[in-house]
Amino acid sequence: MNNIRLIFITILTLSFGISFGQSINCELTKSASEKIFIVDKDDIICLAENSEKEKTLIYTFGIWCSPCIKHLPNALKLAKENNLDFYVLLMEKENSDKELRAIEFLEQIQEKTKFEIKVINLKDENGRPNKKYKQFLTEITPPEFENINDMSKYIVIDKKGKVLMVTNWKDNREYDWEDDSNMIKERIIPILN
Repeated sequence: MNNIRLIFITILTLSFGISFGQSINCELTKSASEKIFIVDKDDIICLAENSEKEKTLIYTFGIWCSPCIKHLPNALKLAKENNLDFYVLLMEKENSDKELRAIEFLEQIQEKTKFEIKVINLKDENGRPNKKYKQFLTEITPPEFENINDMSKYIVIDKKGKVLMVTNWKDNREYDWEDDSNMIKERIIPILN
């Protein structure tokens, strides 16, 4: 039974890590775990520009982040219903226990939903996880959006590489923190149409 599970996880991991063809155009690098790609702001813009879909959704995620886990089903639903290219962005140290646990968790969600989840992680070259995440947010967030260092963000990018939306916790503060569906309806859906 353990061998079957190991084979199944290996197959999922291989398909998980190499399932998106845009990586060829963007010359992405594999993480130290060899399971996913590592990226920076320019790589993410490249992925959006080379997507087969009109818009790309980047969802920031940490396995330790309760809102990230609670909001993930809504992020998946948003991507599926609006034909978005969908990436889950981690900020963990490469090949760390947190990165590997997040990948395993997301593989299980992908298997349950039958919806492709492309997992990427921020490059370690920018220091500790929180430092590299802050730098990424500073680089990716356009001036018209408030740059807040929080997780469970929705980042929407069009095929021209223009960042159309970067959410933060304040966008959902009028609602129940556990359910961000009203925030999606009022803040994100209008920019997709």
